[in-house]
Amino acid sequence: MMRLAYMGMDVHAGTTVLGAMNSRGDFVGNRRFDTSETGIVKALGQFPAKTKYLALEESTLAHWVAQVAKPHVADVLICDPRHNALIYGGAVKRDPVDTEKLCRLLRLGELKRVYHAQEDHRAIFKAAVQHYIDLRNQQVVLKLKIKAMYRHWGVVRVPGEAVYSTEGRKEYLKQIKPAAVKNELKRLYAILDQTERMQALAAQEMKRLARRYPEIKEFKKIPGIGPIGAITFDAFVQTPDRFPNKHKLWRYCRLGIIDHSSDGKSLGFKRLDRSGIGELKAVSYRAWYNAQKGNNEVHQFYLASLQRTHSKVHARLNTQRKIIAVMYGVWKRGEEYSAEVFLGSSD
Repeated sequence: MMRLAYMGMDVHAGTTVLGAMNSRGDFVGNRRFDTSETGIVKALGQFPAKTKYLALEESTLAHWVAQVAKPHVADVLICDPRHNALIYGGAVKRDPVDTEKLCRLLRLGELKRVYHAQEDHRAIFKAAVQHYIDLRNQQVVLKLKIKAMYRHWGVVRVPGEAVYSTEGRKEYLKQIKPAAVKNELKRLYAILDQTERMQALAAQEMKRLARRYPEIKEFKKIPGIGPIGAITFDAFVQTPDRFPNKHKLWRYCRLGIIDHSSDGKSLGFKRLDRSGIGELKAVSYRAWYNAQKGNNEVHQFYLASLQRTHSKVHARLNTQRKIIAVMYGVWKRGEEYSAEVFLGSSD
């Protein structure tokens, strides 16, 4: 029996490969098995060790596999595959080889952990928000298809949203002569209408699940933050404790800065880091945009930043970061939001 076992799992829908390495770095071997709860538990038991650590790469199956494996190992690390250059850069790319490399990276502490909710209710809440966003994005694609089809058949002027409304679409359909094309548009409209109904149901479910989290009520007090924005931020961040400081959260929200340098010399222009969650950056942008409509603390902060930086872009980004930082601080400290909290907070 090994004292420590560093285990790597390459998971696929059909079969899975599990490898193990001891504390000295000796690879013990692989086991291939059908991907199932029974198969995972049995395979983990085939490598006897007092303490077992398991690593697997992020995927659609990762959360389920981690939940199955958790009672049988000391820790499950779901890692970011984009950072595993040793696995992707090798000349030989096969599951058994990948598991050995995954074991080695785990033993060396070179894997980047991807956060997963520890409680099922948090995972379900995030999935509900992602479902709502997916339905919203499907509507965007359908609307673009509808307008593109009109233009393709000579209806060039299709501005605004009137072309999607129940009455407006009738007028536009009259301008299409071929019956087959008109029927295609009607089918797209039918899909669009159904998607809108499903999105409304998804919004109801999402808001029902959100009632469990009291911090969302405080988020909505911030000028510019609406119910959807507050819920989206809460669902994706999950818990403020996963971020050691506001700078890490800014990067997660795509508001961090990339600045490459060598020997003290810059290698290029500073720019926003594109890694992270675009939806969170959008939440902060919409909050900034909506807050400009009134004289409130967010707008006041923006004006002060504009006066200091003389740049609308920098002032806006500073305000977006401030909004995220205040939400993070209010949540982490469990305090009530007020304008004084926004303007006086150093977060």
